[in-house]
Amino acid sequence: MKKILVGSRAYFSGMDGFRPHDTDYLVLELHPKGYEWRREQSLRGVCTFFYKVEEPARMVQRAVDSKDALQLCKFLVPEVASVLKMTIDDIRPLEVLLPLLDEKHRYYEVIFRSYLENSSFSLTDKQRQEAYASYTETRKKERK
Repeated sequence: MKKILVGSRAYFSGMDGFRPHDTDYLVLELHPKGYEWRREQSLRGVCTFFYKVEEPARMVQRAVDSKDALQLCKFLVPEVASVLKMTIDDIRPLEVLLPLLDEKHRYYEVIFRSYLENSSFSLTDKQRQEAYASYTETRKKERK
């Protein structure tokens, strides 16, 4: 079982003005108990997502089939990709979920497209700033 920080904290921790409302974790399990391939738990601002570890192509296909755009976000975190031994080609099928992202999570599209451009699970400083600008812009709208 591996617990990995995901969500906005995985990308923006330490950035000026970053104040997330919650903390998201992904727990990768080889032999899940009580669920088939994923489950979620929220408790006092901590959201934990449990995923069964399978071949990357199978996990990505499950995310695509779910039509839940936020599924794609878990696979973009570099540590998740590393643990699952994913390549950029493995995440390409997730592109069909991008139009389903709500405005608040559009920053994941910036990250996704940057990874494709870079052919790696890494962001340049400029790309990280672009993703953060997308993140903060929608949060400003929420507060108005």
